[in-house]
Amino acid sequence: MMDSGASHNFISRKLVDVLGLPIDETVKFGVCLGDGGRVACTGICKRLVVDLRQCNILIDTYVFELGGVDLILGIDWLRTLGEVVVNWEAMRMSFKLGTETVTLTGDPSLNRTVTSMKSLLKTAEVDFSGLLWNVTVEETMGQREHPSRELAELLRRYEDLFDTPRGLPPPRKQDHAITLKEGYGPVQVRPYRYAHHQKYEIEKMVAEMLQSGVIQPSCSPFSSPVILVKKKDGSWRFCVDYRALTTSR
Repeated sequence: MMDSGASHNFISRKLVDVLGLPIDETVKFGVCLGDGGRVACTGICKRLVVDLRQCNILIDTYVFELGGVDLILGIDWLRTLGEVVVNWEAMRMSFKLGTETVTLTGDPSLNRTVTSMKSLLKTAEVDFSGLLWNVTVEETMGQREHPSRELAELLRRYEDLFDTPRGLPPPRKQDHAITLKEGYGPVQVRPYRYAHHQKYEIEKMVAEMLQSGVIQPSCSPFSSPVILVKKKDGSWRFCVDYRALTTSR
């Protein structure tokens, strides 16, 4: 990992032990971390050759516990590069090494993102040869543990509005109708082509809605295709494309 906020180069004690690297003694000092904590340095690995694929570099690295990171390249090495061109979105940096231009690209799969338990359970439904999760709990500062008395009373009074729909809406005094333009007949749009996993998801959601009674079988001459829209938590939102019907109104 490259970190312009790190004053020196650091290597994890675990990696040093695995590779059997020699450790030289150094002056005892502590390293201040981003969270305000301090970690004691346990030595230095001098003239360590690091293969960056595009080039090899020779650096001195201080040894201490890095958690899930093996190596940190800090300002001690970055300042030797001179002018550096960085594209943060593409995770790419370029610099001159002698007469050659070296370009290093990050691995997007190593990025950590916040996700929900629902999204994790959805991922587990897919067939994998192996699946490894690293789960941490993020606490929100200042978040109320319990709703206020007024909010709790409001939710209790209208709790039926938050129930999962069961069956079709009750009959109304005025039935809704869509009046088509003159010359337009029933709007029929063929279903789109879906990937196999999307087709399975559509059939599953339709079966669930039929079972709960929110939809019912129909022989209507009108038809509009289904579109699945990805939610932020990784699940799918069932939508219907009524654009053709809208243009005929």
